[in-house]
Amino acid sequence: MANIKKAFQPIFTLLTLAMQADPEATIASVYPELEDLASAKTGAGGGKASTFHRDDNGVVVAVKCYYLNKWLHLGAPCVEFGEKKSSASGLNSMCKHGMSNWTKQNAAAKKAKDALLAQVAKEEVAGSDVPEMLVAIDNQRAQIIELEGEYKGFDTLEECLADAEANGYVL
Repeated sequence: MANIKKAFQPIFTLLTLAMQADPEATIASVYPELEDLASAKTGAGGGKASTFHRDDNGVVVAVKCYYLNKWLHLGAPCVEFGEKKSSASGLNSMCKHGMSNWTKQNAAAKKAKDALLAQVAKEEVAGSDVPEMLVAIDNQRAQIIELEGEYKGFDTLEECLADAEANGYVL
């Protein structure tokens, strides 16, 4: 068999299985599955953006912060995003609060893992205790520190935009 490009392997797998199941199979019988495999996925180069929203004038008014996993409207007083020219929105994927905490938490986790490795090397910690301690370090690193104040962001874009409109935030 030919060396199939990785991007096309799922299509060839589907066609092979269809031919094995029914040698008389037609394109029409596998077309829906082929279409699903080949369709652009949201957030993966096609479809509507899933991490930011533009108003009718093309201005970014809401962003889903990667750190908080919440939609934040840019008119809220406690929300700031740094600029990132190479992103589709022109903004970082995390608000400044999230970026700061994410950076601190990852640095602390790296330091804790390095310290644990040193403790294991000095035989201060048993090797059997390491997996549990690594889980504790990762859990600490993964904790989300919420925004201070009443504004906490929203689970959906629709909630975010409705709140911005209801509170008169300039968008």
